Amino acid sequence: MRTVIVRGQAPVPEALRDVIERGSTSVQECRVPGPTPLPRDVDRVVYFIDGDDRDVVAAAKQALGAERRDGVEKLVYVSTDSSVVIDGLSPAECFRWPADEDRLKMAFMTSA
Repeated sequence: MRTVIVRGQAPVPEALRDVIERGSTSVQECRVPGPTPLPRDVDRVVYFIDGDDRDVVAAAKQALGAERRDGVEKLVYVSTDSSVVIDGLSPAECFRWPADEDRLKMAFMTSA
């Protein structure tokens, strides 16, 4: 399972990075200053947001549109703030960190 982590200014917590790496064969990370195209050569894209990072939200919304057009589910959205919501993502694609750590581990381990 090839994974890309998309993040803004906030670094990915080490415990979260460990969950992602254990459930992936390879992990790449990129920072967004704004919306970015959804990579097509990966199996999963994790959007991590800590606080109010509009660049990550914009990138996730753009990727959701591409995911719907392509009919391929590969998005995972992880937020530290329960008030940040991406309309259109299923509950299986959205996680709160660290509250959903166990659920996230299960999702990553079963799809690896």
